[in-house]
Amino acid sequence: MSVDVAIIHPTRLELGRLKRRRTLAQGIVDILKKDYDALLMALFELVREIPRLRSQIREALNEAYSSFIEAQMISGPRKIEEVSLVCEPIDFDIELGFKKGVLGIQLPTLQISEGTVSKTSPRFSLLDTSAELDESNSKTKIALNHIVELAAVEASMREILEVMSIKRRQINRIEYKVLPQLDASIRYVELILEETERQDAIRVRVLQRKRKERASKSTELST
Repeated sequence: MSVDVAIIHPTRLELGRLKRRRTLAQGIVDILKKDYDALLMALFELVREIPRLRSQIREALNEAYSSFIEAQMISGPRKIEEVSLVCEPIDFDIELGFKKGVLGIQLPTLQISEGTVSKTSPRFSLLDTSAELDESNSKTKIALNHIVELAAVEASMREILEVMSIKRRQINRIEYKVLPQLDASIRYVELILEETERQDAIRVRVLQRKRKERASKSTELST
């Protein structure tokens, strides 16, 4: 949308065309700014989620650790170590998906899932271990879910920030390059037209004066 003054034809038709282009450019800036504000609000909503998720992660891990310490105190460290050697490992997987966010942006979603073995059978015998060990296991899973949720929030923030960066570059280009060029072109054409009008007015006055002079001479000769 840039304009080269050297190739502009200083006519009223061109002036109208330039003014329409400037109105269009300003309208695009207004739309981009509204989009940017919507993205900023969405970003703030995600930012507010981070302290909550981090607090939930700390709380779940602290409870898991406390329950684990209690299990060690009840069953003994050696028993807990023996259980860890024979228990069924958990097969975790992260499922990646997408959802529509603000302005139709595809935001990533992360979902943690366990393997079928860990879902259908207990990892260790609940008769040989204390309930605190099972509680520690459950709280650890809760913490993992919150960690994955936090990762999804941060990934969504990166997507929004990338789009915001593109919008900001577009706004800056139009505001600091396209609009000033159009303003300069409009002013250039207006100055040329004003100068042309002044010259036309001078020529009209000169012609009128000459007509009067000829008319006066003709009157003198006839008398």
